[in-house]
Amino acid sequence: MKFTAAALAGLLLLSACAAPVPPAPAAPALPSPEQQIQDQLVAMAAPNQNLATARVRDDDNCFWFSYVGPVETTELPLLTRQGRHICAPKPAEAEAPAEPETAA
Repeated sequence: MKFTAAALAGLLLLSACAAPVPPAPAAPALPSPEQQIQDQLVAMAAPNQNLATARVRDDDNCFWFSYVGPVETTELPLLTRQGRHICAPKPAEAEAPAEPETAA
């Protein structure tokens, strides 16, 4: 009985020294849509524009950023290296429902 208790205690002590099994590597995360848009903006935008403040304005559907000057902060359009505005694609407008046909 003492031998069984001693063997069991020794086994428990030795099992505490076992190395933990590392978790399986996680699958690479897919980039979020926001990250994909940010990557595209970085690739298209001219240098020296604050992309961290870039946003789409509702009135023209183009990207604008905040330029912090010595006196005031100004909203400026986000431009490509060629000087063109960077705009988001216009959302698809819902088609008007067709008028019901009347029997003659």
